Amino acid sequence: MKLFGTDGIRGKFNESPINHVQLVKIGYAFAKSLFNNQKGKIYISHDGRESASDIESALSAGIIYQGSEVISVGLLPTPALSICLNAQKLETELCAGIQITASHNPYHDNGVKFFDKNGFKVDSMLEQIIENNYFNQTEEIHVKDKKNSKSDSSEIFNKRYINYINDYFLLKVKGIKSPERKFNILVDCANGATSKIISEVLKDSFINIIPIYNEPSGKNINNNCGATHTDALKKFIFDFNSINANSSDYDKTRKPKELKIDLGVAFDGDGDRAIFVSPSGKEINGDDTLYILALFHKKFNKTNNPIVGTQMTNYGIQNLYKENKIEFIETEVGDKYVLKEMVKSGSSLGGESSGHILIPVANDFYVGDGIITLISLLEVIFKQDKTIDELKEEIISAPSKLFNTKVIDKKIFLEDKINAKVFLDLEKMVGPNGRLLLRPSGTENLIRLLIEHEDAEQIEILSKYFYDNINKNTIV
Repeated sequence: MKLFGTDGIRGKFNESPINHVQLVKIGYAFAKSLFNNQKGKIYISHDGRESASDIESALSAGIIYQGSEVISVGLLPTPALSICLNAQKLETELCAGIQITASHNPYHDNGVKFFDKNGFKVDSMLEQIIENNYFNQTEEIHVKDKKNSKSDSSEIFNKRYINYINDYFLLKVKGIKSPERKFNILVDCANGATSKIISEVLKDSFINIIPIYNEPSGKNINNNCGATHTDALKKFIFDFNSINANSSDYDKTRKPKELKIDLGVAFDGDGDRAIFVSPSGKEINGDDTLYILALFHKKFNKTNNPIVGTQMTNYGIQNLYKENKIEFIETEVGDKYVLKEMVKSGSSLGGESSGHILIPVANDFYVGDGIITLISLLEVIFKQDKTIDELKEEIISAPSKLFNTKVIDKKIFLEDKINAKVFLDLEKMVGPNGRLLLRPSGTENLIRLLIEHEDAEQIEILSKYFYDNINKNTIV
């Protein structure tokens, strides 16, 4: 059994490995791997799923058994925990963080992401040590009094993150003349980790945040909303911009003016992804955003460091990098692979099609934060004096579509002879006019098929061939 996937440990709540007994061992193994026999501090935050308190309790039992202290941080985006760990310059070297989240997955899934004292996700070497300590712990763990080793720092971390975001915004818009009216941004919080904090950022600026899907119930996270379901945001923007909404609150002259949405953004459950939607309904995904930022930094900041993407990066956009003489480096899917290559190559930007963009915000510190990605895009919009629609029009990407198929077992599906032949047939059908990428999801029991083709109609024909001919005994 292997605990770690592409991003932490994930699964259905109350099923292996996200059940009480195993989570207690995971908490112990993490603390043991970092602190050995010394006492440290581990900060735990979550994205709002109803199972979060049970998971935190189980992890805490294992951490306390090792001898370390647990500090509860409450509802907080994953990147916020990372930023706070990095920014606070803790008085002790013996500290770390855990985010309880299943990111963009539905509410019944949950998981844990692990961070070191500097706010970086633990690397593969430390993951292996954690797994070794987990499997070597064969005795059942019991903790008599957990309260003595738990405390709450949620207010401190919230303030620290809000201040960090506001300072970053001021840095990015320095020198920009404030517009006559407020710039209105509709923010889909996916009923997740950004739901409460979003109204506290950028409050005293020329940005007006209008949050939607910001009422987490424990069960509604990512439910037909957020970065993986942008139709909801598109409909909100269309409906909102189709009415004549008048208000004096969004105009410095205090004269009534039509209130319109200038930009839409959808975060995922834990707040590290951002997908944008223009007033006309155009979607700006992670590939688009990364290219927009890269081109801006080359033209305005005169930097031409490599850009890191993944196997999923749109082939048309990869060609745009070539045309603009920007080096593009491809990695496996997963932000840890993107980050590793960014550090190795000295890249200033990296990211994934899903909207997870990694940006250096301090010396040797990279963060994938949906709100920081939003601010970085706002810098481009205001310094280039272009609308998001105009920026999107400059991008020529290959028509593409990602198909997700629920399978009984990912390994069995990929090794099935019938399925292998179907994929070979598809490659022949695509020829030189497009490309295919078939890969197992690292976080769910899904097979993902990416189809890109210069003829958009061919994508539907190819996908129909795929679903008509794969072995039905290997799918759900």
